[in-house]
Amino acid sequence: MYQLPPLNWKAPPVHRFRKLLIVATAIGALALTGCATSASGASSSGTASANTLTIASPQCAHCLAMAMLPGQISGYNVQYQNFSKLSDLEAGLASGRINVGQIDYTGLVSVISQGLPIVAISGEVNGGSDLLVAPSVNLQPDDWAGFKALAAQRKAAGKPFTIASQFGSVQDIELRLQLPKEGIDPSTDVTIVNTPYEGMGQALNNGSADAAAAVQPFAASIVSSNLGKHFAFPYDQAAGDLTNVVVVSQDYLEKNPAAVAAIAAGMVKLTDYLGTDAGKKDWSSVVQKYTNTDAPTVDSALTQLKPDLTIPMSQVRAIADAMYAQGLITTQVTDDQLKSHIDYDPLAAATGTAAADLGQAK
Repeated sequence: MYQLPPLNWKAPPVHRFRKLLIVATAIGALALTGCATSASGASSSGTASANTLTIASPQCAHCLAMAMLPGQISGYNVQYQNFSKLSDLEAGLASGRINVGQIDYTGLVSVISQGLPIVAISGEVNGGSDLLVAPSVNLQPDDWAGFKALAAQRKAAGKPFTIASQFGSVQDIELRLQLPKEGIDPSTDVTIVNTPYEGMGQALNNGSADAAAAVQPFAASIVSSNLGKHFAFPYDQAAGDLTNVVVVSQDYLEKNPAAVAAIAAGMVKLTDYLGTDAGKKDWSSVVQKYTNTDAPTVDSALTQLKPDLTIPMSQVRAIADAMYAQGLITTQVTDDQLKSHIDYDPLAAATGTAAADLGQAK
């Protein structure tokens, strides 16, 4: 559950991407060969029966919308689990204990780059990224010219402008794509510090960071606690606002077409429901339940989220290219690899919409 860290929390030092890559790759490889897992809210163990669907997601404002998916799928005994570690969720998919998983697009690109048998079948919720600055930073929202000038001033003074970012996350990639659009080199003009979302508020508060690439509901909690203030939404770049995607294993996709069809149909109903007043109310309640975040903060966070079924291939391509450029994956992902790990057919059948209109490359 989300709670603000103690006031004496300090952001970890800057690490080299190569070191992080080695660690992340090792964890991913272990996870997807069926290592032990730990889940919050787990209700079953072992491979699910034919009429049972087990759905899982991490614990974030976007992700927890998946807790509402069971109510949108008929004909199956649907169970929901949530995980604090993405590697545990991926391990559950690989072992068959989880049928449907919701991950972010950087996670999808990572498994594709490793040649692991995971296939995306639907978008879920996008947006929710918020570039915050410390209260002491004298910048107005969206004043990128002022941001650039301040970064240059701090660089010249030998005190680099420091941005807290959780390395390898969607928000991290958005940040590194957005800064060059504003004439700022993320490698030389600023210092980006690897910081978990949970620690960003205190990093802004104790002076170890001047800005933070946060995600909801952490961003809303930071703002409501006066530890930071909104500066910009980092979506004016090639990856846009892509955040989360729904995946299944290749084996499950091939052996359970009826269940996959039911999942896709359920995602259509869920994303429609999330756009209604009743759906937003239920969504808010779920996020409050699993994150221990107060209602006003959650409601503020949800205004920045956008339910979206589509999987725009060009934007996924941009994320993959950025991850390779930053050394987060060791080999460049090809178009053929992307195509083999994204199946638009279930969603096209459920919506009656052409795959090209759902994001498939034309």
